Amino acid sequence: MCELKKDAIQADAWRPTQTSEKKNPVERMLNLALATSLNQYQFYLDASSTVQTDEMKELLLFLAKSEEAIIDKVESMMFTGIVDAVEEARTIEVEEPDETPFDLMRAEVDPRLFVCNRALKIALSAYTFYLSIAARAHSPVISRLFQYLVFSKAEQIKMIRSVCESF
Repeated sequence: MCELKKDAIQADAWRPTQTSEKKNPVERMLNLALATSLNQYQFYLDASSTVQTDEMKELLLFLAKSEEAIIDKVESMMFTGIVDAVEEARTIEVEEPDETPFDLMRAEVDPRLFVCNRALKIALSAYTFYLSIAARAHSPVISRLFQYLVFSKAEQIKMIRSVCESF
């Protein structure tokens, strides 16, 4: 994990401060996206440290890695700007993700499916959150930025489905 992520997690650096109101709207929105992803990332790491089986640990670390990819995108935008993401958002079409949980009956006895359903719920929650910001944004730039994040979350959901459907 890069030092910035480690420092941010340890210092709660993603939480708003009194000076955050002086930041421009793009910076505030990127901080919001980063906070969302860091919280999810930390959840997966914490869960992976408590599980007993290697298989579950690998699944949770895979989920953390998929969230880390989104963190990397947001951090990149924070350092290099959002022009590329905004331009890419013009051309992408997001397929609405499948919200159907994995086999609920089996999830009661198979902890992998329980974790998959929890991960799906978390990812869908972030997807819906980003989608609502994109729809309500007063600025077309913020809207496109969050459309890009919606696309990233939809891709993550596809990846979760792909891995979890093999169980």
